[in-house]
Amino acid sequence: MNAQNINSTADIYDLVEKLKIECRNNGLGDLATQLDGAMSLGSSGLEILGAIRKVFVENRTTIEHLLGPTGRERSGQVIAFVDKAFGR
Repeated sequence: MNAQNINSTADIYDLVEKLKIECRNNGLGDLATQLDGAMSLGSSGLEILGAIRKVFVENRTTIEHLLGPTGRERSGQVIAFVDKAFGR
């Protein structure tokens, strides 16, 4: 997957969509389902971001592997962006 910095919510949503495709291509339908669920959870952007963060934290090693050489950095960027959005 192409390396791209996470600078906005749209960047996260785009990454999640690409990650879902990678999950399905690699036989990880359960993880794709978790990401789908996170994207439709709640009624606000913060609830969705919080759910995405939870999936990233709980599946960090797998997600880092799927994202390729920049996986650790990109995964960390997603988590850091959400933490900042929540004022952590």
